[in-house]
Amino acid sequence: MKRQRIFAFVKIQFKSLIKVPTALFIVLLLPVALIMIFGFAFGGVYVENYGWTSQSGYLFEFMVPGFIALSGMFMAIPVALTFSEDREQGLLKRINTTPTSAAEFMGSHVISNMSMAIIQVAIIFILTFLMRGMRFITPVGIILSFVIMIIFSLSTIGFGLITATIAKSAKAAGGIVWIFLLPQQLLAANLYPLPPETQIVTMFMPLHYAADALTLLFYGVDLTNLRIWWDLIILIVFSLVLIIAGILLFRKYGKV
Repeated sequence: MKRQRIFAFVKIQFKSLIKVPTALFIVLLLPVALIMIFGFAFGGVYVENYGWTSQSGYLFEFMVPGFIALSGMFMAIPVALTFSEDREQGLLKRINTTPTSAAEFMGSHVISNMSMAIIQVAIIFILTFLMRGMRFITPVGIILSFVIMIIFSLSTIGFGLITATIAKSAKAAGGIVWIFLLPQQLLAANLYPLPPETQIVTMFMPLHYAADALTLLFYGVDLTNLRIWWDLIILIVFSLVLIIAGILLFRKYGKV
């Protein structure tokens, strides 16, 4: 695997992401708008004995972990769109005639989109802090939350890569990606209580583990709580499986 080829593709893809207003809006502005809307809507609503920790505070403080985790899902959309456009423009066919391997090409997509994910997470965390949504979390908890979101973003990038490999056009990818995203957004963001049967379904969704870990950290739960680390381990497994699946699918369908 040649690092020069990978970083050459990273540079091209990062520039293409910046030049697409829709991608920038979805990745950067939409999560910011989500946090601000709910922050202003629920920031003044005070609740007592909230959740399983029976803490008291403003509703936004308890809901913000789910909103932050939810915002990480948006990374899958620009990944699916840009990868599909590469296919439509014939870039994949040209790559098949070069020494570039599937792992190098997919790796460049992962690196460029992870860079965008880091920027996204940093902006969201700064905004959440300014809106006083981090009253219970510790400084170490903030760092761990950032790491959890980066790992979770990697799993959503995997969803985007798989979607774009299966889809035959950018338009189709834009629709297919919501098959992965919508059920998780509705069920696994940890924003409201769910019946036990539905909770079993969410165990197969990476968003569930990201939202659960962030909720624990934002509630100020001690870092010795094994549930936090269990969530993190499962997220790592999800990310590895999805990225590997994306590479295997590319090898099988990338020459189409």
